Amino acid sequence: MGRRASSSLNTTAIVGIAVGVLFLIFAGALVLRKGRSETFDAPTLPMEEVYSNANSLRGNEYTVEGTVDRRESRDSGLGISIVVDSEGEKLPLFIIVPDDVATINIERGVTYAFMIRFGKGGVPIATGVKRL
Repeated sequence: MGRRASSSLNTTAIVGIAVGVLFLIFAGALVLRKGRSETFDAPTLPMEEVYSNANSLRGNEYTVEGTVDRRESRDSGLGISIVVDSEGEKLPLFIIVPDDVATINIERGVTYAFMIRFGKGGVPIATGVKRL
């Protein structure tokens, strides 16, 4: 009597494919989680300095998180007003977001993290934006 050829998949092949699929799912989740949790590599903005003498912060970069309160279109980008929670107090901060930095849609009522650099006259200018 002759032997019949096995036409079913090998158990080792099935386990290998399952492990590969699980690895891809895990790697994708890790990449997505890392992209969301990254923060800017700069010190937190001292809000008391902004209100006392913002011009002294000129040329420095800081990170600030806040909820967008108002948006205004400008010739060179977007002007936004955010509400920053500083030591239990909610303080407004106006930031200019240039067109080349505003790569995402900035919506009112949404919290964002901004990397800002203080320009001439102590005006905060965004150099990076991330949605939180």
